[in-house]
Amino acid sequence: MNRVDRRNQLSRELKDHGGEMPYEIFLAELKLKSNYDAFKHRFRGIFAAMAFRAIAYVDRTAVQPIIPESIRTVVKTELTCDTDADDSVHAHLRCFNLYQASKCFGMKHEHVLVQYFDELLKMAMHAFDNLPSRERKTWSVPRYIYGDNQSKPVVGSTHKVDYTIHFNHKSDTTYDTIHILVEAKSEASGTISDANFGQMADYAQSLWACQPTRLFVPVILIHGAQLSLVVFTRKGWHKVDLGSFAYTGKQQDSKSVGALSDAICKLLYLLALPPQNFGHFCDVTHRIWGDYEFAHKRDSPNHDQDSVLVDVNINTTSTDSSVNIHSRNRIERTINPLGRIAHMFKVKHRGKHAILKISWAPVDQLPESAVYDALKAAKIRDIPSVIDSGIIVGDSFGYRVEYMLIEDYGVPLNKYLQTFLGNDAKRPSNVAARVMHQAVKCIYGAQKVGILHRNITADSVVVKGGQARIIDWGYTKLVNDCAVDVDALAAKWHFNKNKVAGNEGNSAPIIGTPLYTSIPVLVGATQRSIADDVESVLYAFGVAECSELFTWLVDTFRKYIFVRNGEYIGYEMAINPEFERSVEIRQLERILEQIKERIQNEAKGQNASSNTTRPLGNISGRNTPLATTRPRDIMSDRNAPLATTRPLGNMSGRNAPLATTRPLGNMSGRNTPLATTRPLGNMSGRNTPLATTRPLGNISGRNTPLATTRPRNIMSGQNAPPATKHTLEEASSQAQPVETPGAGTSVTKRSRKAAVDKNTEPPRRSKRIQEKKKQNY
Repeated sequence: MNRVDRRNQLSRELKDHGGEMPYEIFLAELKLKSNYDAFKHRFRGIFAAMAFRAIAYVDRTAVQPIIPESIRTVVKTELTCDTDADDSVHAHLRCFNLYQASKCFGMKHEHVLVQYFDELLKMAMHAFDNLPSRERKTWSVPRYIYGDNQSKPVVGSTHKVDYTIHFNHKSDTTYDTIHILVEAKSEASGTISDANFGQMADYAQSLWACQPTRLFVPVILIHGAQLSLVVFTRKGWHKVDLGSFAYTGKQQDSKSVGALSDAICKLLYLLALPPQNFGHFCDVTHRIWGDYEFAHKRDSPNHDQDSVLVDVNINTTSTDSSVNIHSRNRIERTINPLGRIAHMFKVKHRGKHAILKISWAPVDQLPESAVYDALKAAKIRDIPSVIDSGIIVGDSFGYRVEYMLIEDYGVPLNKYLQTFLGNDAKRPSNVAARVMHQAVKCIYGAQKVGILHRNITADSVVVKGGQARIIDWGYTKLVNDCAVDVDALAAKWHFNKNKVAGNEGNSAPIIGTPLYTSIPVLVGATQRSIADDVESVLYAFGVAECSELFTWLVDTFRKYIFVRNGEYIGYEMAINPEFERSVEIRQLERILEQIKERIQNEAKGQNASSNTTRPLGNISGRNTPLATTRPRDIMSDRNAPLATTRPLGNMSGRNAPLATTRPLGNMSGRNTPLATTRPLGNMSGRNTPLATTRPLGNISGRNTPLATTRPRNIMSGQNAPPATKHTLEEASSQAQPVETPGAGTSVTKRSRKAAVDKNTEPPRRSKRIQEKKKQNY
């Protein structure tokens, strides 16, 4: 998908999931409203001084605004209620006048907006450096690195973001060190166009994919003289208006100066926030890759038990409880623009290999860590062991962030089967059958205690040491007759069981990965059961080769899924969303027992070889050695050696050597060498060498040259030059039965005699033709 199509698709997917949000409500969501009020009151003199230094953006060009001295006096008078603020206006105006003059005047379009934004940030840093030391503690401005990328992509991506604000990671300005994105458009607009929205969503999507600490992605949109903050969350997006950061006319009054001062205050407050308060769940000021330590909090000061709530710190040195995270150890997972996501890494914990999973899920759905607790309590096998788990953030714009440290569970199903395909082409189907049995047995055991997976995919079935396990239990639903203590889970994992139950009932039709989702769910079924999970298992195993055992296995599960009382119900499921498919637990139990028995028998059969005749019947006969005459019946006979004459009958005979004449009948002589004449009849003479003339009959002589004499050795004969020129009459006369070698006159002599009788003499062959014939031999 090209860039334009990708952005159009993002715009369609996201545009309806958000809207306007007032600045105060946004701060309340971050629990920072009181801090903002104190910040605004204490440093408003700085913001007023910056407003006096602002530009006017008129006709897409930066010009010098006209602020009469009387207006300056009015603004300063309004600040006299706070002596310190009044002094700071004079002090900072003098400081700014000595700093540098604006370079924006005369510039146009987006370039002037980006240049002016850069000057504002540097002016704020200059004001911060001139604050007394006691004031710097109140305004702890992080030391960011700024980047202008209008003409070149950001390092590590293909995005030409107009302006980027990076963390101070040793002067590293790659895409994964970006804190805030800035996009400039020359025209002011109350609404965001689809093209501009898709562009910003594309930037945000890339940040979600490369930064595992994200809670939301902030994009500052400069549209004309207006400033807006566009926040992309896992639930949707919000547009927060900050106001005008430049004048829209040359002549100014006290109202316009005050409004611009407020806009600058709002902007600088957001930029002054540390990362753990603005967009991240931990402090990533100095590093985003390193040793992550997840420290559990106490439930209460007087309680010794650790809570599931954790604090995250990125250390410079490793400890026993920390795990090292780096982008090169990432396990690739799809990062969608909305909804659940998970970052997964291969790590080492106390010298052992493990998997770290950091996931985002709605707060009104069951935490995955709680599901693993329930599975462990129910003693469900075939799931990986959880070393540690916890909740990082309880609620960020409607989403919970949790982490799990899991034992190394091996590789996904498709990679495991591909390994067997590469090493031993005879084994993958039987391996797939055994793994499928284990997978279905696991989800069946979970269902017996009231736990329904609902998101079986090729990635959620993993294999280690030949043992299959089921992972990714984040979409789990607890069914009505659940044997799990839900109250205890809710108390430990901080969720409301009533809200979780209600939400999962409402969202059941849209849960799961569409590629593996069962047919009833895809058409909007309101009821889900283990039958839907078994159907998803079937789709997850689509990468496997099909042996007889695996074919039987797939067919057995297909009947369990789509057949009830001997009737096919697939059509009814597809057209009727209200159709409820019966679960048939007893039938599933019998299937699991049959699978187990057949796999055991298959394993025993592989260790034993048979030296007797293959039994009669309608069978395949593939890959089965035969010591005696093959029985006369309808069978394939592929790849089976034959010691004597092949029997008459309707059979394939492919790849089977023949010592004597091939029998008459309707059969395919493909790839079968013949020492004598090909028999008359309806057959295909493809790739079969002949010692004599091709016989008459309904045969296909494709790619087989016709000559008076075909050489007497086992070869294909494709594209071999003819020895003479044949006519229809000659072919007719030569198509008489002849004796086999050793039973009289040789084939070669008889052919030559026939040629003499016809008064035809073989033409002389040139050297080139003779050399070519040698090459064919």
